[in-house]
Amino acid sequence: MIVADTSNWDNSVGMNAPGQSGDPDSPHYRDLFDLWAADRFFPVFYSRDKIDSVTESTLILEP
Repeated sequence: MIVADTSNWDNSVGMNAPGQSGDPDSPHYRDLFDLWAADRFFPVFYSRDKIDSVTESTLILEP
């Protein structure tokens, strides 16, 4: 679920419970459960500057 703030896209929030992965062995399988259980959301950024400021890693897939 995403709640988009069209007046300021970087104020948008989302939730994907219980986590970002469907793989039980992934560290992201349950990483959003606590937010979901507390009725909280994570930020959904749109601007390049904001995305670059919070990026932890990048994965580039090439054929």
